[in-house]
Parts: sequence; C-alpha cells; structure tokens
Amino acid sequence: MKKLAGITVMSVLLSVTLLQPQHIYAADEFKDMSQSNYKTQVQALKEKGFLHGMNDQEFKPQAVLTNAQGIKLIVDSMQLSLASIDFNKAPEAEGLFSKISNDAWYAQAFINAHYNGLDIPADIDPQQPMTKEQFTHYLVQALEQTGQYALIKIFIQIHDEQDISTAYQGTIQRSLIYKLTTLDDHQNFSPKQVMKRDQAAGMVFEAVKFVEAHKDQIVQ
Repeated sequence: MKKLAGITVMSVLLSVTLLQPQHIYAADEFKDMSQSNYKTQVQALKEKGFLHGMNDQEFKPQAVLTNAQGIKLIVDSMQLSLASIDFNKAPEAEGLFSKISNDAWYAQAFINAHYNGLDIPADIDPQQPMTKEQFTHYLVQALEQTGQYALIKIFIQIHDEQDISTAYQGTIQRSLIYKLTTLDDHQNFSPKQVMKRDQAAGMVFEAVKFVEAHKDQIVQ
C-alpha cells in the first residue's frame, strides 16, 4: 500500500460491482436507461463486465445507492484486497463494524475497505443512503491506495464549500482535479445530495478514463 506524497496521487485499474457478486448478467442493454443522463457510461461499464443490474433487464438508474452498494462498488472497482496483509486469523466484519454481520454479501468489501485505509465509521448502517460527499471521499481514498501520479496542486473554488464535511474537503478537491465529478452551473458540489445508482456509475466511468489515460505514469 502506497501513501500520498507531496503533490502525487494514486490510481488503479477498475472492476465495478453495484450489487452482490452473484448477480451477473449478459451485456445486453438495460431496458430502463432511456431517461438517464448516464446511459452511455452505464452501458460501457456493463460491456466491460464492471457493472451489474438489479436483474437482467433493469439497472434502476434512479434508485438510491446504499452504503453497502457504494462500498462494494468502490472496493471492487479499485481492486482493494487483503493480499499484501498478513493476519494470524482472518478478520471478520463483526469485529470491525457494529451493524454488519459476517455473512452479509457486502461484509468482505467492508473488511477490505477498512484494511486498505478507508475511514469508514464503525457504526455505519449499510442500508442507509450514501451521500455524494461520502461516495466521493471513499472513491478518492481507494484510488489513492494503488499507485502514484504527478498532479498539479490547485485549489478549486466551491460555492457551497461550507456544506461539505471538514473531513471530506481535501478528497473532494482532488476528485474535481481528477475530473471524477464536476460542480454545477452555480459552482455548487451539493455534498449532502443522496447518490443515485447511475450517478455513481458515471463517476466510476470517469475514474476508468483517468486510469487509462495515465496508467503509463504509475510510479512503482
């Protein structure tokens, strides 16, 4: 695991999952994407095998992204694992998180996230909606565990910065530099906005583009 140093940032090859790993479907188009602004991004990720639907016909683009789905998506897409960590005993979710059972489909994702440096609260409720600032924060934290990239240090003015949780301000700034997301026409980030499934897929799509454009610059 590599740390952020100076003005360097880190990146990774992506492999995205929005639901339980057993929900795998063919690469046909989802039937409920016609009104989504992220139709192209969702389909591109689906064709790469990075993204799964609610069933073989529906993606449910406007459904709320839960904490469980968000963490699973981030961990899978950033390929966070425990391969480089030695344990005397395999870690269990119940020893780390008070509301996550060991047999939950997302339990391993939370374990991997924890041991790869994502600062997820021990009392997180996996069924609660994930906000934009939370998803962005964890996505950037995960991205920065995987390799180093040179990045010009700049500050982007955010009109509603006062609404952003202090702990998330740095990662949100970096997400804008990575171009994982953008501000709206009024320069607002809308940090407390609840994430939708297609919106999360859109951010992951941008992360894929970033990695593919800069993969030759990874510092080993």
